[in-house]
Amino acid sequence: MNNLKKSFLKAFVGLSFLVSMGCAVVNIPTPHGMTDGPDSGASAEKVLSFFDSIPYREDGAINKAGDFTLFADQQARFDTSGLNCSGFTVAASRYFFKRDYVLNDVMIDRLADSGPDAENGEDWDFGYDVILNLTEGMDRKVMLPFGKNADISSSNGMTLRGFDLHDLKAWTDVISKMKKGSVYLFSMSKPVSFKNYKLLHYHVGVIVPDGEGHVWLCHATHKAGVNKVDITSLENLKRVVDANPDSKLGKRMILIVEAPLK
Repeated sequence: MNNLKKSFLKAFVGLSFLVSMGCAVVNIPTPHGMTDGPDSGASAEKVLSFFDSIPYREDGAINKAGDFTLFADQQARFDTSGLNCSGFTVAASRYFFKRDYVLNDVMIDRLADSGPDAENGEDWDFGYDVILNLTEGMDRKVMLPFGKNADISSSNGMTLRGFDLHDLKAWTDVISKMKKGSVYLFSMSKPVSFKNYKLLHYHVGVIVPDGEGHVWLCHATHKAGVNKVDITSLENLKRVVDANPDSKLGKRMILIVEAPLK
């Protein structure tokens, strides 16, 4: 893709979010079948507690009306709750950022490089697109260890993958820079080799410091549904890391993006 087209698409994504969100007060509906949804002043920790223990549903999401549905079939409706990792991240981000995201906006292929005929496979960078679409227009930055930095605007899902998921020293450095008042969205990526796929941004979630010494990593997993763990504990952090082993194809990486809570 030429640079002019890339620049246009990036500008279009940003403009779309700014126009759709505006400055209006946003009322986030409590998901259907659930009660006592977070109010407009709820802390990020309360948002995590609200979604904690929701069962895992393949492709599961919540639309802006509060219906449990699917990303790929948004006409589907479910009487029971269920979210996948992206569905949870979108649902929680509505409260974090006071934006009632439309699912299709969150799924925008930012660089037009992961459509049905994409060279590297359809949706290979889905997680990358999700966390950047959710934080579009915000004062955001990439969290990297040891004084490193990265520019989102000149990057893509291949070139911007964050740091080695299994590097505990890097984790310690990054966690030490996390602060209450911000939320941290992440996308894990791994090298793969099937069909024309070389890399997948395969898993997303959120990290929330609570100001009391805890840093909560919260995500939806197949076995545990939506769950959170305090990653200031090395033992807890290692459990998350060890559940995502490297392979002979290469290392798994984690991209973490900081954005301010609203």
